[in-house]
Amino acid sequence: MSASLDKAMAMMLYETTFTAFSDICVKRKSGQIPLENQVHHKHRRRPPLPPPPNGRNKIMLAKEHDQDRTHLQQQDPPCRQLIGQIVHARKCYKRLFFLDVRVSEHHKCTVLFRSDDSRDQLSQWLSDAEVAALWRRVRHGDTITIQVFDPSEEEIAKRDHLVYQATDFNHQAATPPSRSELDNLKDDVELVSKSVSSVSWEDYCKFWISSHKCLKKDCRKRHPTGEEYVSVQAMWVKERIQARQERSRISDDPHAMSSKVPHSQRALIFSQWLVKVFGKDYLNSGSGVLDVAGGKGEISLFLTHMFGIRSTVVEPNVRRDTPYQRRHLMDVIQKQQKLEAGGDKEVPMSSTCTDHGGGQVSRTIPEDAHDGGVYESASNSNGCEVVESDQVQDEQEAAKKERRRLKKLQRDQFIVPRLCTLLDDEFEQNHSDILDGASILIGMHPDQATEPIVDMALKHNKPFAVVPCCVFGHENPHRRLSNGGAVDTTLEFIQYLIEKDMISGVSERVRKEFLPFVGMNIVVFRPRLQPRLG
Repeated sequence: MSASLDKAMAMMLYETTFTAFSDICVKRKSGQIPLENQVHHKHRRRPPLPPPPNGRNKIMLAKEHDQDRTHLQQQDPPCRQLIGQIVHARKCYKRLFFLDVRVSEHHKCTVLFRSDDSRDQLSQWLSDAEVAALWRRVRHGDTITIQVFDPSEEEIAKRDHLVYQATDFNHQAATPPSRSELDNLKDDVELVSKSVSSVSWEDYCKFWISSHKCLKKDCRKRHPTGEEYVSVQAMWVKERIQARQERSRISDDPHAMSSKVPHSQRALIFSQWLVKVFGKDYLNSGSGVLDVAGGKGEISLFLTHMFGIRSTVVEPNVRRDTPYQRRHLMDVIQKQQKLEAGGDKEVPMSSTCTDHGGGQVSRTIPEDAHDGGVYESASNSNGCEVVESDQVQDEQEAAKKERRRLKKLQRDQFIVPRLCTLLDDEFEQNHSDILDGASILIGMHPDQATEPIVDMALKHNKPFAVVPCCVFGHENPHRRLSNGGAVDTTLEFIQYLIEKDMISGVSERVRKEFLPFVGMNIVVFRPRLQPRLG
């Protein structure tokens, strides 16, 4: 009974629905139903919901995230290729960094480059060295092409925006803006009327302050112009220098920042330290000091012309000293000698100037050459003024010429021996006499030559003194500390150099000391060998 009743009700419902549908079709053909109402009610577009009071919620962000991902996947599903501009880059640590890429006017995404991905069955992966090499290629503003793939679910879940992962990119350097574009950019920037002291640095665009350019089209930071830009940039540079100096200061450094001399005086400080620790007689023994990667040769010039110590510069790059540089170093040496003498009197330099005939020429200039060429008029017994004769004028001109000749001769002789070569096995064969006779091997911030200096000195059982700076860890991945750790920082590099002369696990001869100048100021040295008694 119930089954027949259900069947009858189903037939009635079917007939009602069919009749209604037929009426709709007839009315639609006759134009009685408007076009916007001809869609079934289940498929009608609902009006958008108002946004939540506190902004977008997680559901809306998730939908936007899926829509953006679908949009980019539909562009090139097989290759998953992105083309965009680098607007920001940040490095978390040596195995992970991020790039914020503007794909289009309304789409941005983050791309991860990492070597610490622990997921199994990854078709693409990076090593630590490859991550470091990719990071060195990153340039803000460049347009890049990236082949991307999905990151881990954890990375997707922790971000509210689009995120990808990649293992390489190809970039094309950004085209420099034309002069007209720069002028238009200056006209379009926001004019600032507030005082600089009342606004924090977070309100200013750091790219605009540092380079007077801003590649971000949607940058909302402040872009000052005119006098305000000059004052803001000066304050910004000063604070950055101070912050950099504080960051570079090592906790064990006994020298306060206020007591350190500028970085430009490091050659003089290092020369004085060498004389203090090793002594003039020892440094001047044999063929003298071997200044490796000496650059312009400032240390050798100080040692030779200030302390009378022979020194040879080993520098593969050909350097041409200008007369200004020579005059500047000569003035520094003379001022330093006056300070050490305790007065302002004239102190002769350690080097002697010789004339073309081979004899020594005094550096003391005749007194009549310093009086400007004007002699006081004298009076005879009758009170008549004696007019300066032509002979006196000739003597003045001769004195001036002699003074110029002596100065030129002094500048020409203000040099040191140079060898344009590398400190390698070939140097050891071709210049064995200089190497065997050298009293010490030194280097001030010698970059890639730091380790060869130490190795060559230990090989020939000679003292050395180097002030390391750059590590170049990516070029020397084989370096390892005694505990197995990698050598990536300057302090680790210093420890690595000290451990090169280990005896029973302890370095008894190689030491380190801080020098009083700004910057990397740790000198790693091996003292002079004491002669054995008996």
